[in-house]
Amino acid sequence: MSLFARSNINTPTQTRRLIAIAGNPNSGKTTLFNRLTGARHKVGNYPGVTVERKIGQFTLPSGESVDLVDLPGTYSFAARSPEEQISHDVLIGESQGLKTPDSVIVVLDASNVRRNLYFATQLRDMGVRLIVALNMMDIARERGFHIDADKLSAAIGCPVVPVVARNGEGIDKLLSEIERGSRTDGPVAQVPRFIDDLPEPLEGTVQELAEGLEQSGLSTKENSRAEALWLLVSTLDGDEAIKVSPTQTALAKRVLNKHKLTTRQVRAIETSARYQYLRNLMVLSAAVEQDLPHRVTEALDKVLLHRLFGPIIFLSIMAFVFQSIFSWAEPAMAATEGIVGWISGTVGQMIPEGMFRNLVIDGAIAGMGNVIVFLPQILLLFFFIGVLEDTGYMARAAFLMDRVMAKVGLDGRAFVPLLSSFACAIPGIMATRTIAGRKDRLVTILVAPLMSCSARLPVYTLVIGTVFAANQSVLGVFTIGGMVLMGMYLLSVTAGISVAALFKKTILKSPPPPLYLELPTYKLPSARSVIMNLVDRAKLFIMRVGTVILAATVILWAMMSFEWVPTDATPFEQARQAVMTNTTLDNDSQTAMLEQIDGQEAALRTEHSVGGQMGKFIEPVLKPLGFDWRMSIGIIASFAAREVFVSSLAVVHGVKNGDENSPTLRETLKEARHDDGSTIYTPLVGLALMVFFVLACQCMSTVAIVKRETNSWRWPIFMVAYMTVLAWLGAFAVYQGGKLIGLS
Repeated sequence: MSLFARSNINTPTQTRRLIAIAGNPNSGKTTLFNRLTGARHKVGNYPGVTVERKIGQFTLPSGESVDLVDLPGTYSFAARSPEEQISHDVLIGESQGLKTPDSVIVVLDASNVRRNLYFATQLRDMGVRLIVALNMMDIARERGFHIDADKLSAAIGCPVVPVVARNGEGIDKLLSEIERGSRTDGPVAQVPRFIDDLPEPLEGTVQELAEGLEQSGLSTKENSRAEALWLLVSTLDGDEAIKVSPTQTALAKRVLNKHKLTTRQVRAIETSARYQYLRNLMVLSAAVEQDLPHRVTEALDKVLLHRLFGPIIFLSIMAFVFQSIFSWAEPAMAATEGIVGWISGTVGQMIPEGMFRNLVIDGAIAGMGNVIVFLPQILLLFFFIGVLEDTGYMARAAFLMDRVMAKVGLDGRAFVPLLSSFACAIPGIMATRTIAGRKDRLVTILVAPLMSCSARLPVYTLVIGTVFAANQSVLGVFTIGGMVLMGMYLLSVTAGISVAALFKKTILKSPPPPLYLELPTYKLPSARSVIMNLVDRAKLFIMRVGTVILAATVILWAMMSFEWVPTDATPFEQARQAVMTNTTLDNDSQTAMLEQIDGQEAALRTEHSVGGQMGKFIEPVLKPLGFDWRMSIGIIASFAAREVFVSSLAVVHGVKNGDENSPTLRETLKEARHDDGSTIYTPLVGLALMVFFVLACQCMSTVAIVKRETNSWRWPIFMVAYMTVLAWLGAFAVYQGGKLIGLS
């Protein structure tokens, strides 16, 4: 079957069995999901939230096809985050588009069974049919962990299968147990469920709330106690948007007040009692927990978590990743541009000259090209993230950076998305999914576009080369161009950190998040999982951004193509005719002069276009920054992609095929004059223009992905608004401040 399986294959049905797969982060849950489903899965978001949903299909030995849904990785069933809320809703059949699962495969890290069983016993309390997959048995054996799978199975009353999902060990037996589970009820549990024998004062509180839920028709008798406990330990008025009805909230608060308890106290009692329950389970399972040092892990952590060498190595790894994204992607991006150019040329030969041809070539194909060209960077970033996560290093990276990020009020996991945004904000924003807290995720998303991405480089290159003596030496080592460029990057970092700190203290106020991390044992990455993740990322990126960008680019093309004021082409035709009939000119000179005339006509048509008139309309707003209507047009056009600013300046100044390194374009800009004869592009204007581009959100791709990741237009609109205001103020301060001290 191809990697891109037909969507109907991956659509859950009411006739096929539905199995959910659940487990703690770093337990190998997703690796097992990929092992079972292969390419037969699709990725999307749960309705109403940004949490990712994977649904796939696999076949049992009997030939029966089964649907599999991958639940978000969570440490607890208590709903204190969207991920935990989703796990609850899927298991009780309240998730849109999914029926109640027939059974749940709960994946446990065999080298950390006690901690993983915490979540498993919570699922057991819900009364769902469980199959336990004891994963990473190879690492457990090496570290001296042993648990009798048969005795654990007898104790909790469900099949327990040792597996190594990374290499497929035990998968056949797991499939057999899944098939057998549809025909039998499993062994009778030797140990009652935790929910059936609660300690006081938990027992009375849970029972009273359970009766209230039953009487209100909010739960069945079979599940009322488990639902009551879930409600009591879930956040009733916390940071995350937990889906609890007003009636449930009122009942829970009434019972808590009557028993003089708080949610925090109930959690503490439940946690303590459940861990005592788990100790008894471990004894019955003949568990041996020697926790022998994993030699590779111990040796690596001595260096990688060292107070001095750890951060240095981490920054070196990040620099390598960043440089790789920046450099290695270039050939692939160039090849992508070449393919888009070939498609454009081929299609252009098939369609006759006219408006429709321009729409297809300059609008649709160019729009898709602006999207696809970022794909190599996306894939490289997620390749490195996948490898680092699979090896176990990513948890160490978050641990190392937590102290630094906490000073701004962010989670340590925010560092990698922000760093990767220097290559491109789009993969950086997509990488914020590793951040647990909603507000921390939002802050990181909102400041990621402030990191100076590679798409701004053409603008910096053009402006620096035009208005500064870029190659002039400074201190014998540096150049003016290099120092100015470094200043732009330092400004982006300073702005990002400052804005993040401001948001954390105001509109997204929340305490610095505590970092709860299990440092998993180092292991070789699963090539299968990494590849499948890359395929998923590619499909998601194209589907999520492509349509929005395509539409935006077509609109921008139309704005720059349709004339508001008709252009008189007669003078240009006469000029061309004069060149063609001039016998003193050779072919090269004729070609150059004709291109100049074409450029002048294109510049005038652009000035007369809807976009050109919009540029003149907003010129009064940008004039205090030193910008004229030509730059205004470039700023409008650059919303398709920042680097479009360069080609827009080339068009409005009549330079054909001009890019950031074009001597012709640079010379033309140097010679450009206002109506009063003053120079348009001065060093001060150039500096203000670069500051504007550092701080402004001028990338429709970024806006589209923020909309997708936040599942709302509220945050992308806010992001564009605050960054536009910030950019205007920054450029205004530079230009007007420079004029006050006599700069030009």
